[in-house]
Parts: sequence; C-alpha cells; structure tokens
Amino acid sequence: MSLTHWKKLHNPDYIGAYAIEPNTEPIVTIKSAGVESVTGASGKKEDCMVVHFVERWAKPLICNVTNSKTITKVTGSPYIEEWSGKKIQIYVASINAFGEEVEAIRIRPKAPKIEKPILDSSHKQYEAIKSKLSANETTIEIVKQHFSVSEQVEEELLNA
Repeated sequence: MSLTHWKKLHNPDYIGAYAIEPNTEPIVTIKSAGVESVTGASGKKEDCMVVHFVERWAKPLICNVTNSKTITKVTGSPYIEEWSGKKIQIYVASINAFGEEVEAIRIRPKAPKIEKPILDSSHKQYEAIKSKLSANETTIEIVKQHFSVSEQVEEELLNA
C-alpha cells in the first residue's frame, strides 16, 4: 500500500523531504541553478537560490548553503553555470532546525555511480547503433558514453 504524505496534498512549488519515497535516494540531473523570488508559507517573498532538474517528477529545490556546498563538492565546481548536466543523489535526513527535529532534503557528498546498460547483439538498439556507426552518424566514443561495450562487441560494431 502506498502512503500519501499530507504535504503532497498542498502541491507546493518546490521539492521537499515529503516528496521522496521512503527508503529511496533518487538520482537527479541538474538543469540549471540561479536566484529566484520565492514566496514562503507566510506569504513573505525572499530571493533564494533554486536548482531545477531535468527529471519531470522533480520539482525545483530551494538550495540552502549546506546543499550548495555539497553540490560544489560533487560537481567539482563552485560555479552554478558548470552544474548543468551533473547528476546528484538526494536523500532525506533528520536535522535540527528552529528548535525541533525536522526532515530535510540533503545531497550525497559523492557523485552517484550510474550503471550503463550493456550493449550486445541482443540489445534492442544494437542494430540501429551499428547502422549509425557504419554511416558515420556517430562514433564509438559517443556510444561508450551511454553503454558498457566489451572489446569483442566494439570490434563487431566497427567491422560491420
């Protein structure tokens, strides 16, 4: 049975700890980051750093100093323009804030390891990739950015 956090029913504009399914740590791709005017629950407007993600399910994240420092560490850059396209892994942590313990989104301090799919002759895209390589519409280096390719399969693709 799936449970619904009460905050999900208020449909806020920004992602919060309540939006992360229990016992999961989703990986998201940064689309952009910058300063935006944010209206708080009290109606007060404030300029905050906001990070947008490529994934459609992930609402923007109001990024505090703790998360900004972690993104800097993960991406290897303190420059928000260089964060675009980088993947981060988010999770929920219990923190002390405003005199009480609350749940907050945090970012893992290391870049997530992404398993690439294995490309072999049984993969549904194998023939299409083989054709693109033959027509010089792509390179084996680009293919290897997206797939795990054995030496044998690489040789088969290049000799096709």
